[in-house]
Amino acid sequence: MADQVEEIKAKADIVAVIGEHITLKKAGKNYKANCPFHGEKTPSFMVSPELQMYKCFGCGESGDIFTFLEKYEGMEFPEALKYLADKVGITLESFKPGIQGEKEKLFEINTLAARFYNYILTSHSYGEAALSYMTKERGLSLNTINTFMIGFAPDVVDYAKNYFVGKKQYDPRDLERLGILIFRSGKGYDRYGGRVVFPLFDHRGNVAGFTGRILPGGRQDTAKYVNSPEGPTYHKSSNLFGLNLSKGEIKNAGYAVVVEGQMDMVSLFQGGVKNVVAVGGTALTEDQVRLLGRFTKKIIMSLDSDFAGDLAARRGIIVAQKQGLEVRVVKLKDYKDPDEAIRKNPLVYKKALDNAVPVWDFIIDSVFEKVDLSSGEGKRKVSLEIVPILTTIPDKIVQAHYVEVVAKKLGVPGSAVSEEVYNYAGEKREEKVEKQIIASSVEKSRRQLIEERLLTLAFQGDPETLNRPGIRSLFSTPLPSRIIEEYEKFKKSGGEYSPSSFAKVLPKELVNGFAEMVLKDIEDITSTPGQLEQELEMTLHELNVMELRHKLEETGAKIRQYEEEGEKDKLEKEQRKFGELTTRLSKLVEEGKQGIILGEA
Repeated sequence: MADQVEEIKAKADIVAVIGEHITLKKAGKNYKANCPFHGEKTPSFMVSPELQMYKCFGCGESGDIFTFLEKYEGMEFPEALKYLADKVGITLESFKPGIQGEKEKLFEINTLAARFYNYILTSHSYGEAALSYMTKERGLSLNTINTFMIGFAPDVVDYAKNYFVGKKQYDPRDLERLGILIFRSGKGYDRYGGRVVFPLFDHRGNVAGFTGRILPGGRQDTAKYVNSPEGPTYHKSSNLFGLNLSKGEIKNAGYAVVVEGQMDMVSLFQGGVKNVVAVGGTALTEDQVRLLGRFTKKIIMSLDSDFAGDLAARRGIIVAQKQGLEVRVVKLKDYKDPDEAIRKNPLVYKKALDNAVPVWDFIIDSVFEKVDLSSGEGKRKVSLEIVPILTTIPDKIVQAHYVEVVAKKLGVPGSAVSEEVYNYAGEKREEKVEKQIIASSVEKSRRQLIEERLLTLAFQGDPETLNRPGIRSLFSTPLPSRIIEEYEKFKKSGGEYSPSSFAKVLPKELVNGFAEMVLKDIEDITSTPGQLEQELEMTLHELNVMELRHKLEETGAKIRQYEEEGEKDKLEKEQRKFGELTTRLSKLVEEGKQGIILGEA
């Protein structure tokens, strides 16, 4: 299997695979893009075709082609392995006919369960009442029901057990693990018994889990909604209901309509608004935003009518904006939710989509609408609610705009609102500074950064630079020292340098550090004739200066020691050495100044 993994890595081009998911641009020998794992405006995500590795210099994410699929697509390693094997035409030993991976097996059970529930709803007497409710009262066509594979789970003990365990011979432990069955006293109870069942597909079309909704007039001693438990196939925070069907429509439309529940999404889809997803609540999670951001950079929130005051929803909006998404909001006015709006008046709803307003306008307006501004007390109430909202706007220019908007609405100077925002955010600023101080204590030293810079320039330009006399002694920090040591061994063994050939002989713990040097974006240097050589010389010069200053510090410490101990001979020796080092340093600094002047000329 290990040989097959390497064979797949060799045949599956990392640039081509990542390029299917995000837009890559050539950057010298490498490729770069805006990182798919965090929001950014300036590309810091680098991909090396030679090393078959990627690295984000913004958030730190790194890895190979398998790691990318695991993190970006949520695949487990066996799943990513099979995906790539199929892509390059390799039959895996462990994926011969009849043999399944663990996750693949669980997806198969979920798919069968979805078909089972759909059959009960559409073709069995147990589902007649539920089908009548879904078609007559909720207005769904049979075609829509089948498109989403909506089903019904009978509230009959052992019914599902007899099918899945008795007839299909599935392991009861897998059924319990997926949350389909609950076993008590040897009997099998359907988790979704008495509920309409919505299969929850992931964006690749796998049935990840289920949501069950109780029918009106059903049991009152149980929850209205029941979801699949978190597990190998289902993660609530990263699931977007309907994305498997709507992702193409979202790309074509240029934006996604975001709704709360499954019925909202299904009704809109049936009503012709097909670029829609449901979040399963009011709050967008970071994982959902990241997933949605693959298909669009604009979302229109179409949530329930009480959305404006929902703090969780606001947090989701902030997450979306930090990821670079434009967020607008639909004003529903006379309807409690999108499901009701699209069923009662589709044209009005679609016009509302066209007239969606920027999210902060919507939230601010909603605060002012419910308060009487004719008194000072009313303005105080607005201030108490709206100042915390203003502090959450991530873009400072946008924040300043809305400070002025609020001030105008209140009839007060903009400076008054601005000061309140500043004061409210004071505590958070202090916390941020404290975190920055803690973080700075573990940052790389200036010496290490310069040493790594020299290796970056050499390994992306002319590695022969590292063979110059005295170069080896300039490296003192752990990672660069180890890498230069390994490079010396590599050259002595007769190795012909290329990033991939050198990476193959490096100890495992050094590969990522070396890859980071090779992946750093220095296209602005390498693309200009003579610039790389100049940068190398300047970096070497700075490192030499650092080394001399370090030796001066060491010598100065010895002088103080020998003065205290009365070691006259040793003292004189170190004083002479100190003088020589000082002269060398002065000369080196002066040469550096002249070099800089010449470089600028």
